[in-house]
Amino acid sequence: MKKTIAMFFVLAFLLSGTPMIYAAVDCTKDNWGDQAGDWFATLGKNGLEKDQVLAARKADRVTKCTTREAEKAAKEMKKKLGF
Repeated sequence: MKKTIAMFFVLAFLLSGTPMIYAAVDCTKDNWGDQAGDWFATLGKNGLEKDQVLAARKADRVTKCTTREAEKAAKEMKKKLGF
């Protein structure tokens, strides 16, 4: 019985951090929608011009994503602090 209780507490401890892992968002990864949009944006462009467009679009997406995540974190902290 004691072993079962001890295993339960160990399992509960290990699983308690799992939601935070899934809550994190990686802003640098592109999804299929971003890739399709990049393809349309660079259609007919070659070389340096194509690379410039892709870099600018990627930078804009990362900026928007990090801003959105920072705002979410600020709201969550205000909520936890009771403001």
